Amino acid sequence: MVHSSASASVSDQVIKSEMPLRIALLVLPASIDLNAASLDSHEIAKQLSVLMPELYRSKLLETTELVSIKVDDFEANLTATIESIEQGKLVQISTPTSSLLMMHALKAAQNRIHPHAQLAAMQIQAELDSAASVTACMADACMESALSQAKRKPDSVSKRFDLPELNSTEQFDAVCKLIQDLASRTHHRDTQSIGPKQATSHYWFTDHHQARVVAINLTNSVNGQSCISFVVSQGTGFIAPKSIIDTKRLQLVVSADNQAGLIDALGTLKAQLALTTQGSSLLKLMRDNLLAFEATSGKYAITLQAGSVEAMLQELDAMAETVSKIMAESGQALSQQYRTPAGSYFTAEPLGSSAQNGLAFVYPGVGTVYSDMFSELHGYFPSLFSQLEREGDLKSMFQADAIYNLDPKVAPAMPLGDLAIAGVGSSYLLTQLLVKEFNITPNFALGYSMGEASMWASLGVWKEPHTLIEKTKTDPLFTSAISGKLTAVRKAWQLDNSDADIVWNSFVVRSPAAPINALLPEFPHAYLAIVQGDTCVIAGCENQCRALLAQMKKRGIAANRVTAMHTAPAMEEHGNVELFYNQPLQESLPTDIKFISAASGDTHVSNTQGGLDSQVVANSIADTFCNTLDFTALVHSAQKQGAKLFVELGADRQNCTLIDKIAKQDRQCGGESTDFPCCTVPVNAKGGDDITTLLKALGQLISHRVPLTTQPLIDGLNREIALSQLQSQLQKAASTTQCNSEQMPNLTLQGEV
Repeated sequence: MVHSSASASVSDQVIKSEMPLRIALLVLPASIDLNAASLDSHEIAKQLSVLMPELYRSKLLETTELVSIKVDDFEANLTATIESIEQGKLVQISTPTSSLLMMHALKAAQNRIHPHAQLAAMQIQAELDSAASVTACMADACMESALSQAKRKPDSVSKRFDLPELNSTEQFDAVCKLIQDLASRTHHRDTQSIGPKQATSHYWFTDHHQARVVAINLTNSVNGQSCISFVVSQGTGFIAPKSIIDTKRLQLVVSADNQAGLIDALGTLKAQLALTTQGSSLLKLMRDNLLAFEATSGKYAITLQAGSVEAMLQELDAMAETVSKIMAESGQALSQQYRTPAGSYFTAEPLGSSAQNGLAFVYPGVGTVYSDMFSELHGYFPSLFSQLEREGDLKSMFQADAIYNLDPKVAPAMPLGDLAIAGVGSSYLLTQLLVKEFNITPNFALGYSMGEASMWASLGVWKEPHTLIEKTKTDPLFTSAISGKLTAVRKAWQLDNSDADIVWNSFVVRSPAAPINALLPEFPHAYLAIVQGDTCVIAGCENQCRALLAQMKKRGIAANRVTAMHTAPAMEEHGNVELFYNQPLQESLPTDIKFISAASGDTHVSNTQGGLDSQVVANSIADTFCNTLDFTALVHSAQKQGAKLFVELGADRQNCTLIDKIAKQDRQCGGESTDFPCCTVPVNAKGGDDITTLLKALGQLISHRVPLTTQPLIDGLNREIALSQLQSQLQKAASTTQCNSEQMPNLTLQGEV
């Protein structure tokens, strides 16, 4: 191993190269000094096995010469780095806050290392003229040379960054930050262009099959003009996922077969936590707690969540005081569960266990998506986003140009087809997250309105659901038949081209269905579209809808959205809806999920005779699409078939709110589903923190004993522990070095200053 400051000057004013560099870049934790003689090499290897498993498994650090460069003169440092890499060496180049490991891309590939990024070009130019106008010309010329070296056209660059007047340390830190953004696929917004409630960053979307490429210009005017231009492209590796739980987002779980066991476990946990500080020991406590939980199978489970050790101790006390009361009142629908604002949760009647088989995935309809939704998730589940990007056009799937538009008013004003695409996309993402990351499989699935299409797309039924994206944007069914010009409605109302445009609207009204149905004959162009608990939705000619509301002496909340779904005129398009959704199915279909039709309440299961086929699915969607949606009846049907725990898979939590109201109405009015247990679990909530809401949902599922894995939580904690231990080791080494330095005799000779 070799240490070097690489402070030699650059001999030429202009560095030219015609061949791409092909250098693999790995972002290292700033605390890792791979060449530090004062550190225990065994400990470094131990932490690397967790933080960078591919590098650890490759044994490259044991078999290849490593050059360590501390940034002092960035131009010279980079030149020395490239020379060392060309000689087959590894190079760690770093500042106190940033660190990169660099090697030839071929070496990385041979050792099965997926780099975070690839350095394809570096060009350096210098001029003696310090005029400001020369700087811009030089930067463009330097970048042109870099793109030529990288064999890339200017339009292949995703983003260009011009960073002027930074010192060497600042230059390196800025470049490292951009490489981290590439590796984490994160787009940062200009904070001056967004409002206080908008996300400061989100997933970095690109066109399908389009790689992310960054062009960077570093310019300086000290002692003349100089410019360094880089072309860096995304690698096949990702920054390690952020830990879902950490020292600021705590989670602990206790499990037992009876009340006494739960109370004992809470007491033990409190004693352990009281002795724990905010460092590695707290992370280990949470990790070991989850490992112990994974190994147990108690009948009951309590999930505890808090933002600090002090708050967690309070959660423990509150839960200990409440457990006996909840257990004593088991069987009473309003008292069988306990939750705190922080997310701690306990139920005395688990509804999601294998014995209950009561887990239902519920898919919301059009209009639940919102501006900046899911802006944080990619940092915690990078592999999932990568998989979705490989499968199809993720940018289109989320309608990213609208959802993440700097103007938050754009998303709510999306056309019907775009809303439908983004709605299915959000449901698909959350389904894959629960199914593939946490190994959760539902017993039932149902959808609200177009949520039925989301259900078939998300749960492994359709073979190529992504092909529907472009069709939804362009098919007349969505652009003009039941939205836009409403051609289906004009046909049903027997209007011709000379008749005026239809003024259509829909209204949510607090009323049972019966009074509305009684008045509909007087208003032939108004329709009962949706029945949902204690409210209904009427739609049609705006004037007739308002007149109907006035006669009922009711106020309606206008949706101000043009869609004729669930009204009689939509039946004109029944055949087209069938044709649109008649999609090829997967060869291997899920056999353990009961799919419930919103139109009939019928259940479709792929392992039964006459079960799932393309036509069955298409008919089910068309029937739901073209008839009044009775969501209340759908929920009751699901409950009668055994659904008890309803998990909403989609943006926001509107279906959970509706199901809660339906269950409350049943209890108050002695409805037909009074005796059926019912609990809802939102996975997302508008206005909430993505990960906090997800963690609360997982906490509920754990307490309801839903079969799942907590491995993503454990993996994140292991990385946090490794990083914490490495930082502690470095601090200890630095302290020892300082102590040894202070104990050395003063050897300064007389006359020295």
